[in-house]
Parts: sequence; C-alpha cells; structure tokens
Amino acid sequence: MEKYVDMNAHMKSIHAGAEDPDITVELLNEEAFSRYREPWNRLLDTSTSGSFFLKWEWMYTFWETIEKQDAELLVWLCYDGIELVGIAPLYRYSSTFMKIPVRKVAFIGDRVASDYMDFFAKPGYEEICCRKVLQRMRDQGSVAYDLLELNGVCVDSNLYGYLSAGTKQNKKIIMLPSFDCPRTLLAPSFDNYISRLSGSTRYALSRKQRRIERDFGATTIEHADLAQHPELLNVLFSLHKSRWDMLKDKNSTFYSAFRKSFNERLVRRLGEGDGFFSYVAVDAKPASILYILGYKNNAFFYQNGWDPKFADYSIGIYNIQQAIRHAIAAGYKSFDFLRGEEAYKYKFCEDARQAYSVLLFGNGLTGRVIKTLFLLKHRLKILLQRRMRSQRAVIRKSMIHSCFLQDQRS
Repeated sequence: MEKYVDMNAHMKSIHAGAEDPDITVELLNEEAFSRYREPWNRLLDTSTSGSFFLKWEWMYTFWETIEKQDAELLVWLCYDGIELVGIAPLYRYSSTFMKIPVRKVAFIGDRVASDYMDFFAKPGYEEICCRKVLQRMRDQGSVAYDLLELNGVCVDSNLYGYLSAGTKQNKKIIMLPSFDCPRTLLAPSFDNYISRLSGSTRYALSRKQRRIERDFGATTIEHADLAQHPELLNVLFSLHKSRWDMLKDKNSTFYSAFRKSFNERLVRRLGEGDGFFSYVAVDAKPASILYILGYKNNAFFYQNGWDPKFADYSIGIYNIQQAIRHAIAAGYKSFDFLRGEEAYKYKFCEDARQAYSVLLFGNGLTGRVIKTLFLLKHRLKILLQRRMRSQRAVIRKSMIHSCFLQDQRS
C-alpha cells in the first residue's frame, strides 16, 4: 500500500495483553439499537474514548432521523464470552465517490459533522476489537460494499493507533490527513487561562469587551443547559441563517430541515449536564449563541449563530470568551473547537489534533475501479504539488541571484 501519512508520527501501540481472548463479533439489529442506550453508554463511559459524538444519544438520533430507504445498520458488537467489550458504530448506504454510484460504509453520524469517531472498547480490548471488526469488513462475507470511508479518525483514537502500527493485515487500508481540530486545555481559573494567551489576543479580547459594554449597556449573558432549554435551538437556527444570508456566495450545511430535525430530537433526548447554550442578548434581543456539547469534562463547540449587525463588534468572539469562562467554572478540562481551521480558533488554542479519513475499497468491480481512479488522482496531485514546490524553489533562487548581482553592482 502506498503510504500517504508518516506512520512513525503519533505512533500509538494498543495491546490486549499477551494472550488474545476469544472475541466474537455480532451485528446489532435496529430494534435492539433503540433499547441499547444503557449498555452502549456504560461501555463508552468505561472506555478511554472521550468523544460526545460516540454517545448513544447522538448515534441513535442520527439513525432515527435519516431516510432509511437505502440505509442498513451495521453496528458491530464485540463480546468476550457474554461480556460486551467493544462497539463499532457503522452503517451502509447508497452514495457516490468521484461521481460514481457506490455502496458505502461509514460511521453513524457522518452527515452531521461528527468528529473524533472511533471503535470504542473496554480498556485492554481496543486493538483486538479493531482487528476483529476490520477483519469482518475485509472478508466481506456478511457485508457487501464498494467503499468503506471512515472520517474524523483522530490521532489519539483506538482505530488510528491500530492502523498506524502498519500490520500486514492493514496493507489495503489507506489513511489520509483530512482536517485539524484545534482545542484549548483549560486552567483552574479564567484569569489563569487568560494569562496564557498572547498579549495581542488578551488586548483584543479586552478591547472588544469594553466596546460592547460601552455601546450596549443592556447586554446580558446566559448559559443554559441544553436539556432544560431546547427552545434556544430556534434562536440558534435563526441567527445562523441571518449570518449566512449575508454571504451570497456560500451556503450553510447546518441550516436544513434534516439538521434541524436531528438537533431538535437530540436535545430532547439529552440529560442535564450534556452541554449548554452560551447566549448573549443586547437590549433583550438575541445577538449571539453558541451550541456546546459536553462529555467527560470536555466541552465541544459544535455550532454558533450571531446577528450580522454586530459583526464590527466581533460578538461571536466575545461570546466564545464567555463560554470558556463558564466552562472553567463548570469544571470542564478542555474546550474543543472541532473541525475547521478558522484563524479565530487559534487565538484561543495552543493545541490541534490531526484527523484522518480511513479508506478500504471493496473487492468487486466497482471497488476496484474507484480505487484505481482514486490512486491515479492522488498520485497526480502529489506530482503537481512537487512541481509547484520545485517552481517556487527556482523563483526563490532567481530572486536571491538577482539580489546578489545588484549588491555586486553597487
């Protein structure tokens, strides 16, 4: 397999022990999925995985919301005897890849910007559960597909750790860098956290806060639990739409009937402490709102909306500052900005984790065709990048030579 990622970077070895337990792998049926909240979340709670997007509430709500006409549930359950020790949350549906119709296997939640996806397991079972599930997928005895595409696999995930070991069984699996996820590790106090930011960032935040407080005396800030205030979703969608309506050449993937239905069902299903809205009102009218999910003391900044008339005041940045203040007070240990490399995120962050896409092509005709096209396209891209780097090097060399000649003449 051609390696598109340095497998020595972020190397992580996950072992089940000296002896492999006798792990069996079974599929969870749709009816059982609806009643699987307790065992699912109990296993996730005991695992090392800290992603909100692996919770049963997120997964089942997505499955409940999507059009199932061409979708099939593929949740793999790993057992050691009768004990549940691992879950791989997948499904299959009709899609396209390079404009070719395919039968695709993906993580549940792939259409609602789910990050930090993984196969999660009881500690000590991570490697063997990843191996057993991928073995079943590679064999294709029970599941026919053209493409397995798993997005949002982070460098500290079980799946990345297993695949980066580069074992013989994984020769057909491709890992591609896809996006960075900036996050900040929170301090014991907000003052301590602010002191870690750069001087220019501290000055800018302080200046924005003074301007807002000076020009809008009646400014209020609230932090409302998601489960207790589901009505604030309407505020989020309204402000999000207002902002994107100002961008004539861009479209929001968040503002849609599907995404609204998904999130409305989700917040009704969540419990207290599963996240919060950070809400700023000016003269009793909504100006900015952040949608924050929470799990295992990690806060995940999932979405925002703000009134475009406050753009000059950076009302969204001001709200992020207030959300981080609240997160610290509530005991969160990290504030994660998720996918996206917008410049404003790095003003608050000192850390970013790389996420990957995992690709495994099917053995059938369609799988072989799309794999060939994909490899050709990828190699062409690499050649073009090398050529551009070479041209830039020639230009720099020419510029240096010209400067040298000028110095000589003078």
